[in-house]
Amino acid sequence: MAYVPLNAQLPNCYNTQQSVDNELQLLVQATRRVRLYGTDCNVLRYTLDAIQRLKLDLKVIAGLWIDSTDVTYARQRDEFFNVVGTYGWDNIIGVSVGNEVLFDKYQPITQLLAHIKEVKDKVVALGHPEIPVFTSDLEASNRPPLTNSEDKAGVNLHPFFAGVPVSDAASWFWNYLQQSVLPAVSTSAKPIDVWITEVGWPTFPANGNMNASIPSIPNLQTFIDTWLCDANTKGIPYYYFEFFDAPWKIWPGSAVEGFWGLLTIDKKLKVSLPDCLAD
Repeated sequence: MAYVPLNAQLPNCYNTQQSVDNELQLLVQATRRVRLYGTDCNVLRYTLDAIQRLKLDLKVIAGLWIDSTDVTYARQRDEFFNVVGTYGWDNIIGVSVGNEVLFDKYQPITQLLAHIKEVKDKVVALGHPEIPVFTSDLEASNRPPLTNSEDKAGVNLHPFFAGVPVSDAASWFWNYLQQSVLPAVSTSAKPIDVWITEVGWPTFPANGNMNASIPSIPNLQTFIDTWLCDANTKGIPYYYFEFFDAPWKIWPGSAVEGFWGLLTIDKKLKVSLPDCLAD
């Protein structure tokens, strides 16, 4: 599950250890793996503290947020290594260095590759070569030279942005994965696995549609019903996007970005979840 704690945005950081405790005790009812996007506002620190103190059955992909300034990257990198220095590596199953850095044109690929290498080199030097270090981006970026320098191909793959009706979304996902994503990744210099680092469906507003892809709670239910158990049966690692709605992403003309959560900001589940929890 992709997870951004509620109210965990700079400069205010209204999230607390207690609020993260409460949210993770909800989240662990639906998943055993959580993907974080950054380390600001003590997000990683609070998450690992809660997992270990409350004995939650959760593993974590730590995220290092990257924007157009290396000051942000350096802050995230330093906090990550400080946190694992305190809490250890037992709950870490991966490190995502940036999210959609290339798609958003935050930094050129040469700079991103340098960041990935720096993090990987230090992870290895600290005795954990088994922990994959990679970035997460759209399918178009998940090919050489990027995939030659990662341990996994982190792919954000949303049928919604393809403009397909929700009734066709699951089949579109699997067809596109097989016909476009996997062949591109297979051209890498070394074999690497694909992890789906984002997949989901928004619920609002209805006029935020992408052609035939329409945001609504009934459509989210349809996507969950037609995609989720199939994905668990196929065994492909994925991180559903996302746990909570994100009102901080709502801007004039882009309200849909704030309504991808399985839960509302008042922690109400929007849909019924099938009983097919993945290992």
